[in-house]
Amino acid sequence: MSFHQIEEWFEVLRQFGYVPGFVLLYLRAIVPVFPLALYILINIHTYGTIVGILISWLGLISGTFTVYLICKKLVNTDRMQRIKQRTSVQRLISFIDRQGLIPLFILLCFPFTPNTVINFVASLSHIKAKYYFIVLVISKLISTIILGLLGKEVTTIVSHPLRGILMLVGLVIFWFVGRKIEQHFMGSRKE
Repeated sequence: MSFHQIEEWFEVLRQFGYVPGFVLLYLRAIVPVFPLALYILINIHTYGTIVGILISWLGLISGTFTVYLICKKLVNTDRMQRIKQRTSVQRLISFIDRQGLIPLFILLCFPFTPNTVINFVASLSHIKAKYYFIVLVISKLISTIILGLLGKEVTTIVSHPLRGILMLVGLVIFWFVGRKIEQHFMGSRKE
């Protein structure tokens, strides 16, 4: 696929307005199959940096909060009770109930933490939906801006190799710090 063909796809997305960008991130938040940075990069290239980040952020918080509300409704089902019995989930629920929303905020700010797990744990904890929504809005704005700015730099790797190297170092640092924080809060993956 040539660069010209890719540009034609972006033009098709632009013709439908902002709806495709919003829906793309909304669905990504519900079914996290592909990398979040890819979707944000598509929105930034299609709509521009500020509008692309804004649309990505709105789609992401809408989808994430939808998953949270669905999990909150299903909290008393057998499947959710089995998930709640896992050691790592119990540990995180206990920590959030003791420490409040700050650890949740920190986890959600890092672009590479597993939002699905955090949504499940937040829905199982004693956090009220309105407080979770506030934390989600602020932390996802930070996360989306970080990914958006780093993603925008991907296109300058060829013309500015030093910026590309700094971007890669930043991504590795974010990934490493996010994993360490996740390990601290979630404990071992062996269950």
